Amino acid sequence: MKNNKVLVYGIFILIIFIFNFSTPILNSMTTSDDISKTADGFTIEEYNVVLNVSKDNKVDVTENITVNWYDEFHHGILKFTPEWLEYTGKDNKTIKRKSVLTNYRAEGDEYTIDKVKRKPRIKIGSPEEFVPLGDKTYVIKYTYDMGSDPFQGFDEFIFNAYGDYWGTDIKNASITITMPDRIDDYKINFFTDRYRKNNINNIIDYNIEGNVLYAKFNPDKNEGIELDKSLVVDIELPENYFTGGSFNYGWISLTLIIIALLITLYIIYMWTKFGKDYPKRAQTVEFYPPDNLSSAEIGYIYNNNTNKKLTISLIVELASKGYIKIDEVGKEKRIQITNLVSNKSNTTTDNNRIIDVTKLKESDNNISEDAKSMMMYMFSESSNKSLNTNIDKFLKVRDELIKGGYIKVTKDTSNNETIEKNNNNLSELTELEKIVYDKLFISNNVVNLDTHLTFYEVFDEVANILSTKLKDLINDKKATSKMYKSIFLIFVIAVLYYISYMTEDLMPSLIILYKAPIIFIIISILFTMIMRRKTQYGEDIIARTLGFKNFLEKAEKENLESLVEKDPKYFYNILPYTYVLGISKKWIKKFENIPMPEVDMGNFDYEDERSYNSIYDDMYRPEPTTSSSGSGCSSCGGGCSSCGGGCSSCGGGGSW
Repeated sequence: MKNNKVLVYGIFILIIFIFNFSTPILNSMTTSDDISKTADGFTIEEYNVVLNVSKDNKVDVTENITVNWYDEFHHGILKFTPEWLEYTGKDNKTIKRKSVLTNYRAEGDEYTIDKVKRKPRIKIGSPEEFVPLGDKTYVIKYTYDMGSDPFQGFDEFIFNAYGDYWGTDIKNASITITMPDRIDDYKINFFTDRYRKNNINNIIDYNIEGNVLYAKFNPDKNEGIELDKSLVVDIELPENYFTGGSFNYGWISLTLIIIALLITLYIIYMWTKFGKDYPKRAQTVEFYPPDNLSSAEIGYIYNNNTNKKLTISLIVELASKGYIKIDEVGKEKRIQITNLVSNKSNTTTDNNRIIDVTKLKESDNNISEDAKSMMMYMFSESSNKSLNTNIDKFLKVRDELIKGGYIKVTKDTSNNETIEKNNNNLSELTELEKIVYDKLFISNNVVNLDTHLTFYEVFDEVANILSTKLKDLINDKKATSKMYKSIFLIFVIAVLYYISYMTEDLMPSLIILYKAPIIFIIISILFTMIMRRKTQYGEDIIARTLGFKNFLEKAEKENLESLVEKDPKYFYNILPYTYVLGISKKWIKKFENIPMPEVDMGNFDYEDERSYNSIYDDMYRPEPTTSSSGSGCSSCGGGCSSCGGGCSSCGGGGSW
């Protein structure tokens, strides 16, 4: 369907959806954010992590971080502690797991808690004070509920300590873990990655006392290697070491995704009931416009729009019927239209030329002195003037006064003749032709479109009449209504997805469902795009219009000669239809060797598409618009579109 506005709506929705709502969920849970890897103004001199692990897999965490501030003008540190993590167990299977962070706080310092990219962040320090140079110890505490045991056939305690993007080496790193039961008989590993590939047991000093593990990073054991990534502690445990545990997932996201699915199915249902096209009618050979429709009406049906071609076709239609002629005059080939509906003229001398002028507004400083003088001469006594003297002086400033909106010429007995309209000959004009004709010849019978100040109004008038007359006759009104309803429902699906995405409570095995609304939206857009349909009459008239166009393109010479014999003006009558159907050039060439009566339609080039466009270009010269001074922005605001960040797997921090 040509010029289908639904396509525009669909693309708009899809772009908004992709760029605002569809940041990949899986990436946000498994990869590091793109943030600076360089510490700003500090080094970490000591980092001690204390973990108290309960039987139900809850961990009370205390982080003691001693930093050395070597640069001035910093308020403190910040740290991200993500809730979605990845774990690789002893079976080398990597799983995603959600923990719940509670009671997040800093002891002994001012702090604030917020979320950046859905990751909890603590900012320690006062915005009104700078930290003095030298060492300072920060104490961060929180409870990490790691949820129920996700492993089958064994248990395992895996914890990512420190975070891997502080941007500086972590000196004097140590960890103390108090487990709920003894662990001295179980295997313990230390890694610098979450995939169990970089084992660093050889540079970790650790010992176990019953249920307590003490571990310290010792770079001296391996040529002074520094710890610059997260330290992963892995304790392999027997099945049922952990019991109970929280279910850290919810049903909100899943419920919203199911609702989005139901909405998509409803859109499909609406299409099957209200939007599925009626059976197509086979094209038939049509020698004449179906239902005696005008060229503008045929153009509306064929193109399904009300663009400028439809009004231009009516002008050509008037010329083909002998009411007007269209000429290209002057070096610039400006369009001049002459009214041919007249009685014989009464020849007069140029001295008897009469021009009737009406004042529209007072003169001002925007016109020349000659124009001001002429205004004073014409309207010293009244707002109307019938000129029969000083014609030459008036003609010098006429265009300036007309374009400035100061006067209107209501009569001009130019070209040595007085033309009188014969209204009896206009009775056969259609409603649309009459509108165009009357708007052309408001005051004069010879019109130059580049100086006609009001003819542009007819384009909207014709468009409104065509739309009122044909829109609901051709297009199924109920299907169009359902189309707009579908557009609204697509926005609803996008909003539901956004809420489910922000809620982020699906179980790891269901995370793939976050992508489902993308598919729902694409499917809904496709069905919305084809929701509009024609009425049964619309299907019929389009088939007949296409049959008419097909005949005009493929008609043989013998058929055309027969039609011209029956109707000598057949070529001229059909010409405006070929313009709106885009086949004028083909149509004119078909009649190069077919004898026809001569009809004076003017020297206008009816074969060249550019000539038709010049009718519009000459006429439509809008007044320049003024804009207020200063600057503005249609897409206001600015700045970083994705501020902050944190490693979604290991956490970390920086300064502020």
